[in-house]
Amino acid sequence: MFALSTVGALGSAADAPTSAPTIVVPYGASEYKYQVVPVDDGIGFERPDFDDSAFGIGDAGFGTREGYCELNNPGDVRTEWPVETDLLVRKTFELPVGTTDVVVYVAVDNDVQVFINGYDISDGLQTHEGCPSLNSFSFAVPDSLLHVGTNLLTVRARDRGGLAYLDLEVTRRARLRLG
Repeated sequence: MFALSTVGALGSAADAPTSAPTIVVPYGASEYKYQVVPVDDGIGFERPDFDDSAFGIGDAGFGTREGYCELNNPGDVRTEWPVETDLLVRKTFELPVGTTDVVVYVAVDNDVQVFINGYDISDGLQTHEGCPSLNSFSFAVPDSLLHVGTNLLTVRARDRGGLAYLDLEVTRRARLRLG
């Protein structure tokens, strides 16, 4: 694997202007690999070399389809996730040379832990109370964790009762070449 090259021909990477954000993985994306497990099960699922052959294939959002929260409806919940369990999701995405400023946005009820290429970018399990909303959390990905080509997003979501929900979006910027 190759680390991303963000340094342009002139000046440092920090001096180079960047593009507007581009959506790499949209909310409502399809073909996540996922598995519903008891709380705290699935240790090691975030590793790139983890055998996910027992995982199912599902489309985001994940959750309960009925309830009092805006996103808990049949249109936004495309894959059922039962309450009081953990949901493990894995999705690969591609990044070109010059990518920078990757951000993972999360809508969740209740808690979430986010990994890129096996590294925790969320500083552990982050707690969320109340109804999910788009962009409830945003996690910046250090450029040093990214690769040109295929990258792996893995997420542990935890529901503590009532309603469950998870959806994700990944954005990136590109360093612009001058001249």
